[in-house]
Amino acid sequence: MADKVLSERFTGKVIRQVAQNARRITVLCFIVAVLSSAWALTRTPRWSAWTAVIVPGSTTSSISASMGALGLGDAMGGLAGLGAGMLPQPAGIDITLATQILGSRRVQERIILKYDLINRHKAISMERAIKKFGERFSVSLTPEGVIFITVEGSSRTEATAMANDVIRFANEELSTLVTSRSRRSRIHTEYATALAYDSLNASRDAMEEFRTRTGLILPEQQASSMMDVLSTIEGEMVSAGAVLSGLSGNLSARSAIYAQASAQYRYLEDALRVRSTVGDSLSLFPVMDSMPGYLREYEALAANIETRTAVYLLLRQELESLRIEESRESPTIEIIVPPTPEFLRAYPKRSVMVLTHVFIAFILCIVWLFFLTWFRSVLDSPESGSFVRSVLTDFRNQFHRKKNGSEKK
Repeated sequence: MADKVLSERFTGKVIRQVAQNARRITVLCFIVAVLSSAWALTRTPRWSAWTAVIVPGSTTSSISASMGALGLGDAMGGLAGLGAGMLPQPAGIDITLATQILGSRRVQERIILKYDLINRHKAISMERAIKKFGERFSVSLTPEGVIFITVEGSSRTEATAMANDVIRFANEELSTLVTSRSRRSRIHTEYATALAYDSLNASRDAMEEFRTRTGLILPEQQASSMMDVLSTIEGEMVSAGAVLSGLSGNLSARSAIYAQASAQYRYLEDALRVRSTVGDSLSLFPVMDSMPGYLREYEALAANIETRTAVYLLLRQELESLRIEESRESPTIEIIVPPTPEFLRAYPKRSVMVLTHVFIAFILCIVWLFFLTWFRSVLDSPESGSFVRSVLTDFRNQFHRKKNGSEKK
């Protein structure tokens, strides 16, 4: 009696239909399995590689990691403020920034351009290429502060190279971001150092122009040498004057010896006058009248060079200190597990694909038999069967009428 009642129920009818069509269902599932296997063979295989990285100094403790994983970072911040640092804080801005940079559009664009993924994915724009690459690339942050990067490529070697390039590009992007006071100070100091260097070069150019124009390389030493020369000329002129005075008492002005002594004295007198006032082309030193002005100009240029040199050296020293400080404070991504390719390919997984498609085909067959059983029960029902048949007849007649009308025309 129980079997008879079950067979008359809707569930029993569905089970009977499944049993009666088991062969068809099996054949359909077999065809789906064959087609799915053939389709999987036409797919381009992909392999994945993963790596684990950290940001030194930004790892979290167990309590803060748990709170961060549960989305209670703000609550931890409030508790830390109340407890004056008794509870550990979640990871700081460095690890969050590093995670965002790893998955940023800028890094993805550089990977796409380097490996020509626009043509390989047959994308019509960078947006489509980024969307497709995003399906093969993922960055995840664990509560412990470890960042896992997974990339899929056409080969194991390419997947590994992509993972390395993602880390390298992210570090390059982090090095250009202004995220700390030391980095801002370093940028401003570099600008000030460049200005100081240009100013120092301008002072050196002015000194070079002065030396070319005046011929003074070491003005103080050259002035001392000039004084020695003038003293020598003056001493020889005094000696020549004494000889000339002595000869004037014994020899006449027409005497050859007297004329020689007189010419020597006039030459020394002219040489002393020329070197003291206007100078001549044979002189190696500037004239004595211009020497004080040259010395004053040289001292001003030398003082300017010394001042600007001191400023430049001070800025250089400060710049090196800021670079060291920046390297300590700037976030960097360090690899703790090198990029490792998976042994099995990531796509297509043929066994999983075939089983999935066969299961879907089986479920669709059951749903179709379920619908047919329900529809037949509706047709067999004395209440709704006649109405459904009449509706179907009217529907078919509409198409028949259109067909007959078109034939007559």
